[in-house]
Amino acid sequence: MERPLVSNEVTRLGPDAKFHHAGLRRGLTPSTLRKLDAIARLRVFPRDSVVVPQGGALEYVGNVVRGVLRMERLLADGRSQIVGLLVPSDMFGRVFSDRSDYSIEAATEVTLCCFERHAFESLVRSCPDLEHAVLLAVLDELDAAREWITLRAGATVAARLATYLLMLCRRWPHQTSELTGDQQRIIVNVPIARNDLALYLGTTVESISRAVQGFSRDGLISIRTPLRFEITDLPALIALSENEEFDAAALLTDLRAGCGGSF
Repeated sequence: MERPLVSNEVTRLGPDAKFHHAGLRRGLTPSTLRKLDAIARLRVFPRDSVVVPQGGALEYVGNVVRGVLRMERLLADGRSQIVGLLVPSDMFGRVFSDRSDYSIEAATEVTLCCFERHAFESLVRSCPDLEHAVLLAVLDELDAAREWITLRAGATVAARLATYLLMLCRRWPHQTSELTGDQQRIIVNVPIARNDLALYLGTTVESISRAVQGFSRDGLISIRTPLRFEITDLPALIALSENEEFDAAALLTDLRAGCGGSF
């Protein structure tokens, strides 16, 4: 059953506006920033609400301020498939297109910085620096899609789950990961519920639970909560992922450089 769209209050940006659309601020001139602030509005959506329905009109675009969005596609046989996740600073929606090929839904309660699509498109046309920032956002989304393809290529649920945990550490370290007190091990916070994680990995909740228990039994992780894990054997987790792109030393170095934000 299709979930209804949510009525939500629209709030003008406050003094900390630079955080609200941080993902679009790279290289923007002060003039463009003022114009962008003028059309930006904050919207809050509760968990599981529909932000943009599949095939629906794209009235606004923007970026995630807080929480996680899922991009979900309803298949011809009635099954749903999560094709992407968006976290703080990621851009959602598609400029110069009036329809969405997938639904955009709130995987958690989310705060979004929204721009009316036509006003934003006009600004993109007149501000080359904003056009450049939008292009970078599109390329970031393309990189995320490539990582998702790599993730789904895992031969086993365990390999896919290991890859997902490592992707959280590498792609979104400031939102999902932190170091233990001795800075030797990584604590990963999974930002979505297990049913969403199962859809994302192309498996079932039961298979996810078995894989998590297997990781714990084999000493790869320590389970702190159902969605919070301490990676106790990072090299072994990387080996299980069957992905040679991950490097234990690099992951730890990036986190030591400063992380620890949350959704």
